[in-house]
Amino acid sequence: MNELSQQEPEPGLLVEWRPTTRTEVAVQQRAEHPAPASPIQESHLRREVANDAAGVAHSSWLGTSFELPGRIDPDAMAAAWRQWVCRHGTMLTWFEPDADGELRRYAIAGDDVEFAPVELGEHTGPEIREHLLNRFDDAAKALHWPPFVLGAVLRAESSTVYFAVDHGHTDGYSMVLLFDELRRLYEQEITGVDPGLPEVGDHAEFAARERAAEIPERSLTAAVELWSEFWLSGGKKPAGFPLPLGLADGEAATSRLTEYELFDTRQANVFGRRCREHGGGFAAGLFVALAIASAELAGEETYRTLTPVHTRDEPRWAAAHGWFINLVPIHFELTGSRTFGEVLLQAEQAFARARGIADVPMIKLMQHLGSRLSLDGIEQTVLPMTSFMDGRRIRGHEDWQRADAQVLGGPREETDVMLWVNRAREWTCLLVSHPDTQVAAENVGRYSERVRSVLHRVVEHGDHELRREHARPAPVSPG
Repeated sequence: MNELSQQEPEPGLLVEWRPTTRTEVAVQQRAEHPAPASPIQESHLRREVANDAAGVAHSSWLGTSFELPGRIDPDAMAAAWRQWVCRHGTMLTWFEPDADGELRRYAIAGDDVEFAPVELGEHTGPEIREHLLNRFDDAAKALHWPPFVLGAVLRAESSTVYFAVDHGHTDGYSMVLLFDELRRLYEQEITGVDPGLPEVGDHAEFAARERAAEIPERSLTAAVELWSEFWLSGGKKPAGFPLPLGLADGEAATSRLTEYELFDTRQANVFGRRCREHGGGFAAGLFVALAIASAELAGEETYRTLTPVHTRDEPRWAAAHGWFINLVPIHFELTGSRTFGEVLLQAEQAFARARGIADVPMIKLMQHLGSRLSLDGIEQTVLPMTSFMDGRRIRGHEDWQRADAQVLGGPREETDVMLWVNRAREWTCLLVSHPDTQVAAENVGRYSERVRSVLHRVVEHGDHELRREHARPAPVSPG
């Protein structure tokens, strides 16, 4: 993920595709939709309602940008955009709280949807960035329709497409899927060639199913056990970054995103082979490198993190747009382990246990455990996490670099650190979102360089011997 606030768009003609008057009338004549919000959607939406009521500025959207060759045909993109929205039923819906505070979903019919291009004039890069940030923050919300914004910067040689939608309707994987799908629909409008897109299900239907599903007793028992171990091992606190961030307790700072390249293609392939030789997988190996960096720099002998896992458990969800994610805890010990290989065996087991409870929604479980583990209200909190995504099998991935395809997020207040490890065909990189303080920048840099050092030593020598010469540092006061 990249922050839009850190981008410098090329100048050009700014265009947006907005609903026509006929569509706006249909929105006013809306019908209630029977599908409730999924548990994670409801948590997100209630946080959004609370922030709006308190007048707290917040970016609740995810976005993407990519390049198309030449100057976009605005009418062809309008038609392609309509097709995309109508393919994904969740995009025809939005939520409103009723008088009792219950969230109700509303919808319009696909036949009532049409878009028209609106030219906003020639703009420089900084002007475009500020416009997009303001538009996405104001308009890309799930509490009205449309919950998204589609725009582009048109130039003779190329056009930059920008899209943002409220997080309640999307996840990072969906944003990656959109690049290829919208591009194919646009090409169909220009050339008449069938885009060959798969059938997709509607996330609204998935949300209703997830909301109504009873958690099997066996799954619930496993989830309660794993979450209890995770929560109690950290003193009933969420997992956090192991080094000081230059913040006082409870203080937040504007986020900053920093990217670190971990591997090229050869190094990633070798690392995967090294992990298999030690009895683990690529993803578990990444978590081990993160854990070792925590141990070597901060004396942390217990590694804890939350990681997102897919809930796309049927073929109809594979290419669907929506929030198909659950958060699961990963927890393993380094005490007594001397090498990367020894830790990897424990990490692989922990990763397998975490994947085993992917079908138990975290929000439902938090409501079930609540007072037993002092978890009340945690579903309303944005928790630090570590994400890994392997994009090499996603349709269109071979064109990402040439099209400068990116997943975007907005600026926000940060109290801790979020990490994303993304693997593509040509590279594997670590993205770190952290509070924008000097202390955080220095310690995130130290930590990321140590992670990379561990990974490269495994690649070059087959293993890494832990160095525990560093005692856990004393807290650093802010400033």
